[in-house]
Amino acid sequence: MQYQNIYQMLCATTEKFAEQAAYFHKVDDNWQKVTWQELKELADNFALALLEKGLKPGDTVSILAGNDLAWPVADIGTIAAGGIGVGLYPSSSPEQCAYILKHSNSKFVVVDSNEQLQKILQIREQIPQLTIISKVSHPDVISWEDFLRQGSSDMWDTYQDVANNRSYEDTVVIVYTSGTTGHPKGACLSNRYIISSCIALDKVFEVVRSDTLLDNEEELFVSLSFLPFCHVAERISGMYARMYSGFSAYLIDNIAKLFSYIEELSPHIFGGLPRFYEKIYAKILNDVEQGKINKDDFDKAIAINKKVVDLRNDNQTLAANLYKDWKWAEANIYSKVRSNFGSRIVSCSSGAAPIPKEVLDFFLYASNLNILEAYGLTEFVCCAFSTPRAHRANSVGKPMYGCEIKIAEDGEILLKGPQMFSGYYNDEKATKEVISEDGWLHTGDIGKLDEDSFLYITGRKKEFIKTSTGKKIAPLYIENLCKRNHLLSNIMVYGDNKKYLTAIITLNELELKSYAQIHNIVFDNYSDLTKKPQIQEIVAKVISEVNEQISRTEQIKKYTILDKDFTIEGDEITPTGKVKRRIINKKYHDVIESMYSD
Repeated sequence: MQYQNIYQMLCATTEKFAEQAAYFHKVDDNWQKVTWQELKELADNFALALLEKGLKPGDTVSILAGNDLAWPVADIGTIAAGGIGVGLYPSSSPEQCAYILKHSNSKFVVVDSNEQLQKILQIREQIPQLTIISKVSHPDVISWEDFLRQGSSDMWDTYQDVANNRSYEDTVVIVYTSGTTGHPKGACLSNRYIISSCIALDKVFEVVRSDTLLDNEEELFVSLSFLPFCHVAERISGMYARMYSGFSAYLIDNIAKLFSYIEELSPHIFGGLPRFYEKIYAKILNDVEQGKINKDDFDKAIAINKKVVDLRNDNQTLAANLYKDWKWAEANIYSKVRSNFGSRIVSCSSGAAPIPKEVLDFFLYASNLNILEAYGLTEFVCCAFSTPRAHRANSVGKPMYGCEIKIAEDGEILLKGPQMFSGYYNDEKATKEVISEDGWLHTGDIGKLDEDSFLYITGRKKEFIKTSTGKKIAPLYIENLCKRNHLLSNIMVYGDNKKYLTAIITLNELELKSYAQIHNIVFDNYSDLTKKPQIQEIVAKVISEVNEQISRTEQIKKYTILDKDFTIEGDEITPTGKVKRRIINKKYHDVIESMYSD
């Protein structure tokens, strides 16, 4: 169904699913159900309070919180009141918060913990117009509970007029990009962007659901909300797509407990980042090495499934003996591996970065799970998505409903469709740089479309390396090849104006320690472990294998393994795990130059 705005979508979902769960959240260590009717009432109360406090059309309200019920309540309430919702990463520093709060001209900010409140209090003098709404008590703020009670019922008719008549093209959300090359830009997302994205995602959900046999056909898919709501993927595919489809979600209050929550809650669908799947992959390999899963049975099951997958891809019928073997493997191996995602998992998806092929193949053959990769960006989140019926190795899928994709002469991916953003907040110059006069969004990503319209990402336009010989090289493609080995965490290839390419490499601490324990490698600490000959040999083998797959000028001639990983706190990676090349180049300048010293 087509809606004019998000509030109309909320009202329709509430009418249809009033007493069904919208969210579950932890209260006194117990899961408490929040129905769609209750969610709407809370959002209405928040909106009325904002209007009582003088919110004007187009005013911005920022949210600095984890995956707390306050997030959807504040975001939906802000939009319904005529405002614009702005998200701040919980991992942001006080200075990063100050930049976004000032740039977005935020009038209010909602915080959910003392840690986040202290960040805002540190910078409050820089933003005198800011009203702080906090879920923790403090004499200089308005408490969350008090704020929800401040709305006046006398304003209900005025509020309903505002909420129901926000236009299709109104900017209702500003999402700040992760800022790999400098200050983040505020992408303006309209009702059109969000609703069109929800429709496109619902088309994907329909395919997933139709390929799934639930015990009860009326049963709603259950999912977990643990990625930050301030990120466009969770904001749209999580919060608003769930609203459009009436799905429920458990709000994960502590990501450190994610694995235990998965075991407890058994979601039907799961969307995560590549790093999560790599951790599960390493854990299962560890279980096999330690004998928790019989290695002979495990290897046999994988061999069986490779035969089965090949035959099914060729539309061939399975022989009776092979089918019997497959049923044995399903009962004894595949189901055990899948249990790492709970007992009801039917679909997994991933975005933000490529997953190593060995990890994708592992889950396909060892658990019958296709991890479906997707592609999107803040400016156009619903671009391409793999589905159970349409997926290919190394591809991010086919164009989603409403999305047009074409490849420019220089290889850049261009997008067009209703789910495109409206421009950058207060930055007309930057907007014109990415949206052409004929309406195509220039993504900055390099890729290709095959004959069946499957999209493949091969690099970033701005990140091309130009060597001293004049050769232009896409480092992302080389880096992703290296990261197919789960022990490698981050890699940055360098070579601007140099004769050859070098790389800085970091290793996954948890996986590395697990590997060392399995293979009886004695070490004192993580730093010591990165220097062990056995580990050095693994990295050397990875680089050698990658070099065999690429041209001579693309090969990594020298590399340095750091004894620590890149971190958000160190400003070396973004909250979504993208390497900040400019920062790495500056911070490790001497390390890089030492690899060219001869």
